[in-house]
Amino acid sequence: MNKSFWVIFLSSSFLVGQTFFTVPRSVWRFSMTNHVGSGNWIGSGGLLDKGIRNIEFWANDTVAALVHRTSKIGFNRRDIKIEFGLSPRMTFSLHVPSYSSFTEKIDWSKKIEVESLTTNLDSLMEFYYPNKSSSGLGDATLGMNILLYGFPSWTGKEPFSVYAGVGLRLPSAKRLGPYRASVKDTTGRPSQFNELPIGNGLARYSLSLFGEFFKYFNERLVNITWRIERAKYSREVVNTPVSFLWGAETNPDSIIAMIGKTYLRQLGDELLLSATGKLELWPDRVSITGGINSIRTQKDFVYSNDPSWDSWMVSRQDSNGKTVHDTRKTQIRQYVLVTLHNVHPTKSIGPVQFDIEFGASFPYFTRHTYSFASAWLGMQAYFQAW
Repeated sequence: MNKSFWVIFLSSSFLVGQTFFTVPRSVWRFSMTNHVGSGNWIGSGGLLDKGIRNIEFWANDTVAALVHRTSKIGFNRRDIKIEFGLSPRMTFSLHVPSYSSFTEKIDWSKKIEVESLTTNLDSLMEFYYPNKSSSGLGDATLGMNILLYGFPSWTGKEPFSVYAGVGLRLPSAKRLGPYRASVKDTTGRPSQFNELPIGNGLARYSLSLFGEFFKYFNERLVNITWRIERAKYSREVVNTPVSFLWGAETNPDSIIAMIGKTYLRQLGDELLLSATGKLELWPDRVSITGGINSIRTQKDFVYSNDPSWDSWMVSRQDSNGKTVHDTRKTQIRQYVLVTLHNVHPTKSIGPVQFDIEFGASFPYFTRHTYSFASAWLGMQAYFQAW
């Protein structure tokens, strides 16, 4: 299983806690949000189908074992976002995530079909798949939101507005290092086996169309937003992750000789959809927001020196023809958040205008990726550049 599949979902541009799509000319908006969460790898059977089942391990040209491998990740992340109003219709943004902790725990069970293995399978699994942890900066994203129709909701002039957005995520985070047989830890395990990459080494390009409806009822603002985003990744040469379950070979040097030290990779195209509804409980002071986000991806592209490994990385089936792993992923999440507002020009307390939000997100539908449950606390502050 590719070690970086889940990263695209941690860093994707979900519409969560967005107060305004743009800000006025020469206004800075600084946002900082702390997220904590965890998730299990989910297969084709839904939330009760954790992990990748029936991975075939071969020995002496026959199936020696079927391995059921589970994986759970946990994270503590801080998102920092800086936005600047270039004009009343255009806002520039920079988003940088930072992981203070990031962990992956791998477990397995097996159904042995042939007992005469020269190497104990449990010891092989422990050697190749230890529990891992990491920290550091994630991939940075540059973005631009452009108003196409109507007026921003902060003007209060129109009930409808439509925007376009462009984004570029730079492969700036630490990625998987190369396999080096001579670089090992104190247990003799190659150092790559202990690495948990935060980035995948690929640039992400996105185009989006989004908008909102906003109207006051009994002096309370009702705001409904929607978003459609299409994203594509660059095709890059990246380092090969060494794993043995794809075939009969268990020696890492032999595996890397067959596949190659690097391979060509491109993540599948993404389609993101989201919708939210916000209601002010206390006018200009407290609001509650509920929403749903979904991502669906196409199959990845993988090209190495070994076609069978390429096929194994992209998709695989068990002996009954059931898909047990596929790089076509689907994730739908619901969330709810409460926001405390201090942005009204005549009602704000103190010299700085800000929003504080408390939110939680939970999985609704997941296939072939991690099902995340998370909570966050965030703050947005506005400053005028004269």
